[in-house]
Amino acid sequence: MKSIIQIMVVLVASVVVFSPLASAQPELPDPGITPDSPFYFVETFMDRFRGPEEVADRKAAEIIAMAEENNSEALARAEEQYSRAMERLEQRAGDNPNMNEESARQASNHMFHLANASEGVPEQAREGIQRAMENSAHARERAIEGINRTDPERAGEVAEDTLEELAANVPEQAREGLERALENVRQQRGPDRIGPPVNVTDREPGDGASEEIGENGQELPENETEEINGGELPPV
Repeated sequence: MKSIIQIMVVLVASVVVFSPLASAQPELPDPGITPDSPFYFVETFMDRFRGPEEVADRKAAEIIAMAEENNSEALARAEEQYSRAMERLEQRAGDNPNMNEESARQASNHMFHLANASEGVPEQAREGIQRAMENSAHARERAIEGINRTDPERAGEVAEDTLEELAANVPEQAREGLERALENVRQQRGPDRIGPPVNVTDREPGDGASEEIGENGQELPENETEEINGGELPPV
């Protein structure tokens, strides 16, 4: 009996040690009926009865599915649907800091999955994935700005947390497109964006860097943030 218990303990320990670690990033759902189907209208109709978070996740999954199929027309349609879904999330959140935080983390999760998918899709489809990542990056920024309107300190924490999650989970080979998306958003939003620069290669997860935000919600001057790590994703 004792030997049986010992064997069971060894087996359980082996599962714990050798099983792959669960990803910190939530998985996307199955996209269901995709834009390349003549029955896609059924999917868009059913979206009316789904929560906005579920719809946004499904549309992100549709983008990846259509990129993998290298169907440019269906991919463009998926991108359009995704953009609308993220706009609905933003409208629903308004100035609610809790909802905006959920939206920021959801957009960050989409960036993670899109960045990973970009390495496995045909070259022609990568542009669509890149546009979708920039859409996600904009959604993340807008959600953080929504938090900042009522709780600037929390906005900085969410901005930092989401970057650190990406730093910890995005593999090195998938980072180039993600860096480009974040940098493009930073340049487009200019001085009104919240937090430190988001170029993404030297950042260490959990490095303790904080998002410095002024009273007006703008990024502090460079000389006041020079000790903050640049926001780049670290090598794995």
